Amino acid sequence: MIFPQRRPYDTYPGTSRPLDTPTPYLPQAGRAHWDEDPIYKRQGGHFREFFGIGHLSAAIQRSPKTIYKWERASLFPSATFIYNGGSKHGQRRLYTRIQIEGVIRIAQEEGILNGNRRYIASTLFPARCAELFRTTRNVLPEPIQDWNLHV
Repeated sequence: MIFPQRRPYDTYPGTSRPLDTPTPYLPQAGRAHWDEDPIYKRQGGHFREFFGIGHLSAAIQRSPKTIYKWERASLFPSATFIYNGGSKHGQRRLYTRIQIEGVIRIAQEEGILNGNRRYIASTLFPARCAELFRTTRNVLPEPIQDWNLHV
């Protein structure tokens, strides 16, 4: 009888992924860049460009579940804009382009995106993202002037 080769102990289901290993999360299929296919919502009488948690997770190369976990642990600020998704999955988190680009910049500066796996709790990433969201909370995206071009 031939048995399959055993995997190392630290990769079994239910265990933590070892540090310094590649991220197993891949962005959504068909999306080449995080800012493709934005969400347009009416805010302040105009349609404006927003991005969902899938866009944010693709931008910082983490899964949406990781971002949910960070929010629960107060390591990442909650979304500025939330709308009712109209499905059984509930509410949707929306982020602005300024917020996501700021999170990318902070993640690069804090060493989150450079391939070296670091725990974000040991960096200034949570505090800097909280400050970014605090300063951009009241900044709405620019209104889309000619909505017919984007539909």
